[in-house]
Amino acid sequence: MNLGSFYTPDYIVEIVYKMLLNYLVKKNKLNLNDFVLLDSSCGYGNFLQNSKKHNNLDFKKKIGVDIDKKALKIAKENFINYKNPPLFLHKNSLINVIRKNFKIDNSDKLIIIGNPPYNDKTSIVQNHIKNKNYEVDLNLKCRDLGMSFLLSFNELKADYICILHPLSYIIKNANFKILKKFFSNYKLIDSIIISSQIFCPYSLGFFPIIIALYEKNEKGINYDFIKNYNFKTIDNKIFCLNDFDFISKYIDKYPNKNRVSDKVAMFYTMRDINALRRSKTFIKKDCANAVYVPKSKYSLYCYVDVFKQNIKTVPYYFGNCDIMIDYNKFKILEKDFIKASKSKILNSKILDYFENLLGEHYAN
Repeated sequence: MNLGSFYTPDYIVEIVYKMLLNYLVKKNKLNLNDFVLLDSSCGYGNFLQNSKKHNNLDFKKKIGVDIDKKALKIAKENFINYKNPPLFLHKNSLINVIRKNFKIDNSDKLIIIGNPPYNDKTSIVQNHIKNKNYEVDLNLKCRDLGMSFLLSFNELKADYICILHPLSYIIKNANFKILKKFFSNYKLIDSIIISSQIFCPYSLGFFPIIIALYEKNEKGINYDFIKNYNFKTIDNKIFCLNDFDFISKYIDKYPNKNRVSDKVAMFYTMRDINALRRSKTFIKKDCANAVYVPKSKYSLYCYVDVFKQNIKTVPYYFGNCDIMIDYNKFKILEKDFIKASKSKILNSKILDYFENLLGEHYAN
């Protein structure tokens, strides 16, 4: 099977290595010679090459695995002049996931690195893998291939993991629950958020990707840890989920026909801010994705409609967040939001509201 490959820019690889070295070597004084380095979706082998800024990185062993024969052929050619090239294995990294099948001893200390593929319906990066028949061990099966890779790292009992993955894996509670086995055994140590624009500059929409360093930890983390975590972006912004209140606290975001009989309007299903960018708001024709709007909640759905009108001011790194709201300030401007939803004209009070809501994150 050939699922294609994906090239990660050198400067992103540098960020990953810097993150690893700062924590393992500078802070904890660990010796990289004691570790096996594995990239289980290695593509062309970018993450296994000597870093330009850190070219004296000697690991006990380097291993690159990929299901794509063509990618592995190129990877091997990239290392043809290396004195100690990585061991390359052609296999599906999500089948029979035990250390022995990756040529790793149970006693080895293991670092997993890379940019594993994923295939969530909204993903752009590595979307060549969508709809492909990628076999997965039963205990790793998820709706998203990238989640299966995270669970596989847990099965391999990696000591440290430094990879790229969609931010949505950790900031959405539903995804966090799917990955409970992983987060029960690993702690998020360091991270930086980048935009998918790095990989797909001509795409119509961008979403946040996190470069995350995880350390094996018997206590793991819970979702409260994530809600209180200070996320950093490559743009030098910092945000915490608990700094905001979200619309899901006040309205139904998904079809609710079984619970709402007396509706005054219908609204299209809303998932997150990026989904809102692409979708409709109020709809006239009933459908499977229709949310019934009761009179008592009508103004709040008007708020979401107006939020969409001003969505260009919301930065990419909030793309997988729920719609933010300052409920008390919204109530003061409730009539203004209803009027703006109907007229499609945002007055100065509403514009000021959004600027205050987003603060330093407001994108002009």
